[in-house]
Amino acid sequence: MTPKSTPALTTYLQSTKGPWTSLLIVTAGQRAESLVHPSPGLVLKIVKGRLCKTPATLFAEFARALKFPDYFGHNWDALEECLADLEWLPAKGYILLITDADQVLSNDETEYETFLEILRDAGEAWGSGQAGMGARRAIPFHVLFSVSEQERAKRAHWGMEKIAAEPVRETTTRQRQPKRRPSPG
Repeated sequence: MTPKSTPALTTYLQSTKGPWTSLLIVTAGQRAESLVHPSPGLVLKIVKGRLCKTPATLFAEFARALKFPDYFGHNWDALEECLADLEWLPAKGYILLITDADQVLSNDETEYETFLEILRDAGEAWGSGQAGMGARRAIPFHVLFSVSEQERAKRAHWGMEKIAAEPVRETTTRQRQPKRRPSPG
């Protein structure tokens, strides 16, 4: 049986409304990717948080994960510009899943706050139809920061709410057998 995401997570990822960043708590040994099942047309990109310890490595990892164009300038302004464009990655919506999120800019709260602000600005722009090229319509854009409960404790201030994503257990219902009537005898 494959785990499914909860309706709350699925609905959230299809929404063009905020919050644009959320904390996704996974249990020990569980992969966040197993909880996120984008609807058709939505693009899911995995960003490895363990490779985002400094701004320079964060820019490189985002460029890799999102296939940023060669002109990407590897700075905050360029990141903001590329996240609000994504014309090279056409989709009906975008989901960024940051694994090992406790390691993202873990030694620099100021840079972390700048990063969150850029992600929220991108989400707001996409959600209001102000981002991207061509048709100006609202498009979902969400960033999930994936951590275990233990990893969550490593950062005092995440700056976002937790979203529930427990696997949905498929229940099987037993078919009811018709009651047998005693035969006249």
